[in-house]
Amino acid sequence: MTSWDNARRHARALESALDTKLASYSRLAADIAGGVGSRAGGSGGGGPSRDVLDAEEGVGGYKLVEEEIEELLGKLEQAIEDLTALINSPSQPPSASMQNAAQRHRENLDDYRRDFTRVRSNIDAAVQRSNLLGSVRKDINDYKTALSSQTDALLADRGRIDSSHRMMDDTLNQAYATREDFAQQRSMLASIESRMGRVVAQMPGINSLISMISSRRRRDTYILGGVVAFCVLLLLAYLFGW
Repeated sequence: MTSWDNARRHARALESALDTKLASYSRLAADIAGGVGSRAGGSGGGGPSRDVLDAEEGVGGYKLVEEEIEELLGKLEQAIEDLTALINSPSQPPSASMQNAAQRHRENLDDYRRDFTRVRSNIDAAVQRSNLLGSVRKDINDYKTALSSQTDALLADRGRIDSSHRMMDDTLNQAYATREDFAQQRSMLASIESRMGRVVAQMPGINSLISMISSRRRRDTYILGGVVAFCVLLLLAYLFGW
């Protein structure tokens, strides 16, 4: 009976530990689901809790709790097998109360396993949703980054086109100013030519006077040239004794 009592106390201690771990595991599942839901809905409730971040990172989160629960389930199953072995021991007289106690422990083990499986499924689904949301957010951010880059490139192209347009406008303005200067100079030359024509028309003898002056200048040039040549010839004759 001492062995039986010790085995019963050990099984109850394992069940108590499982109750505590499963309660923590359920709260952790609710935190994870709530954190994923708040981020999916875009609420600004301060972001996910530390448990959610641990669960997503797999460090000190639900994986560690799962391992502890699985270890406790294995120990409880071994404790129930020890109880069954004690009941079936030849030295132990059969007892309906002992069999009922072992059956209750086995049923509790089945309940713990069902609860653990259900909560683990909920956590896995929540983490998968979180990963999916993270992937969607990454795709959106990548799209925004690419769109921003394209927009910057388009703005840069637009700036270069505007600069080219300004340069073309400046060149055209300079060309228009040069053409206007040429037109003014042409008008000025035409005006000077017109005034000169009027002056010549008012003095009809000026052309003949200019012509006579030119003819006399040419004649004086010829005479001076002849005198110089004659002097040179006389100088040569004197020198050579001609």
